Amino acid sequence: MSWTSEDLDSLRVEGLDDSALGEARALLKVWQSRRRKNLKRSLYFDTEQAFKDLGIAMPPQLRKCNYVLGWSTQAVKKPALRSQFDGLRLPGSADPFELGELLDANQFALELSQAIVSAYKHGMSLITVGKGAPGEAPVQIIGHSAESCAARWDNRSRRLASALTISDVDQDGKPTEFVLYLRDAVATCLFVPGAGWVADVQSNRTGRVLAVPVRNDPQLNRPLGRSRLTNSVMRLNDMAVRTLGRMEGNAEFYSSPQIALLGVDYESFYGENAMSESEKFKLAMDRLLAISKDEDGDKPDLKQLQQATMTPHSDMMRTIAMAFAGETSIPPSSLGVIHDQPASAEAIRAAEHDLLIDANYHNKFVHPESVKQVAEIAVMVRDNLVAPPDEFWRLSARFADPEFRSLSAQSDAVQKLAASMDQLVNHPVLLEQIFSDDQVERIQEDARRSAGRNALQALVAQNAHRLSGGSDAVEG
Repeated sequence: MSWTSEDLDSLRVEGLDDSALGEARALLKVWQSRRRKNLKRSLYFDTEQAFKDLGIAMPPQLRKCNYVLGWSTQAVKKPALRSQFDGLRLPGSADPFELGELLDANQFALELSQAIVSAYKHGMSLITVGKGAPGEAPVQIIGHSAESCAARWDNRSRRLASALTISDVDQDGKPTEFVLYLRDAVATCLFVPGAGWVADVQSNRTGRVLAVPVRNDPQLNRPLGRSRLTNSVMRLNDMAVRTLGRMEGNAEFYSSPQIALLGVDYESFYGENAMSESEKFKLAMDRLLAISKDEDGDKPDLKQLQQATMTPHSDMMRTIAMAFAGETSIPPSSLGVIHDQPASAEAIRAAEHDLLIDANYHNKFVHPESVKQVAEIAVMVRDNLVAPPDEFWRLSARFADPEFRSLSAQSDAVQKLAASMDQLVNHPVLLEQIFSDDQVERIQEDARRSAGRNALQALVAQNAHRLSGGSDAVEG
């Protein structure tokens, strides 16, 4: 049994002052209020949701079957896989703020990809940053699902006001350990049987909450994002599962032809001395039937009934798939439904157009901000800083092209650009038509360094030639 409001209001933690305790209660209430919805979306993602029968025409035997459909999984993973972290960039630096080794020690690319999947599933996930224990990376960067965390947003700073992660729960689902993240402290709270809750409070010099949200589709009224598994998506998934169940029932009922025997005594089939169900099944499956005439010389009239077609069910499944594709921007072909399979690369790209727009938006405006905040906090924790380095605002996070172009297409584009880059680099307006602002800045920085090297090499060559000519003159 989960915590009630009374349990949360009466929560006491030794070592926490009233302000921190109030924040812990507020965050636990957020976690508790969202828990059922988060667990529900996890069930849909894992294809373990209960079958929702309308109770109209489904036979009792079919209701017991376990029908599953992974459309909700595709609604999350298809766009999430389009957001692949490709490193940090800083003009003039190969390893910005020496973060490469730190990120590698935390397998940050994998940790971020899992956080993005979790954010698309629930609307938000958290990445926490903290000092590592002996034998660990100097800074620990850990992702948390919304099932085990909660946060409050500060609109003025555009960062988290506070955060909480659940480290452990008992068999009833009640937390037995949680970590509270505040601007000036990090408190690890542990339930000790017989003694109650006890907190280990560590000071936080950064002045920032050591947690960063990874979000999907943040809005002004929902700054922590919203799930891709909206109510409409889950309802359409339920409709498709019911259609799948009806298709299964249709196949069961009409897997063998139905036969009608006209002129046969009713008692022979449904009376006390009627044949058993196994005999009826054998009669339906036999390839050769031998039926004798009755005492009056009449013989039964044997007719085969027309089998029901699967077309209405497949048409409905296709209709639901189109509605699902419209809600999620996923091509219908990715849902396993045959629908005008595109033949050309341009047609495939057109089918994924809406998905690519969404992925580009998140890769340009949403996810990079989360990565930059994680990197900023990691540097401050590692170096015991109270403010980030002055040049940190120039840092950018790069994500791979969500279109996943082929290597030959990328090579062709690079060759065409390289041929005229000497002219393009002097015209930032033209570069901005192709590259982002940070890429333009890095291109120009590379051009300046290249021009400096060329000038230095030319000067060295000129001096060498002059010295060589002077020596010849002396010898002459």
